[in-house]
Amino acid sequence: MAEEIDFNDALDSIVLIENSLCKESYDEGYKIGYEAGNPEGYHLGYHRGAELGRKLGYYFGVVTKHIENKDSLSIPEKVLKQLEKVRDLINSFPQTNSEDHDILNLAENIRAQYKRACALLRIPSSNPYDTEVSF
Repeated sequence: MAEEIDFNDALDSIVLIENSLCKESYDEGYKIGYEAGNPEGYHLGYHRGAELGRKLGYYFGVVTKHIENKDSLSIPEKVLKQLEKVRDLINSFPQTNSEDHDILNLAENIRAQYKRACALLRIPSSNPYDTEVSF
């Protein structure tokens, strides 16, 4: 014997078929987009992070070398404090992913402080390894 279906349930399934098909299609599209976009986003983030790390590493090397050679270079106290400020900013830069930090703002602040230190030292602030990518 055939299964009895309530008339109201039959009408609801007909009326709501469009909504259920839209939801199924959305879920399927989201899954495909997530799987396709996740590796691309990972690689973009990885390469941008590597560029930022290279830039901060260069700044850190220049600043550290000047601090270590402060006596032979006759660096004034004001300039030395600026160099130490840049070094401390780089040391406090987050090394793990966190939504609590605005790393682009922190990186921009470090770059500005580095340029100030270079101006005080009267040396060029350009990075020979810079790829002309701005953050």
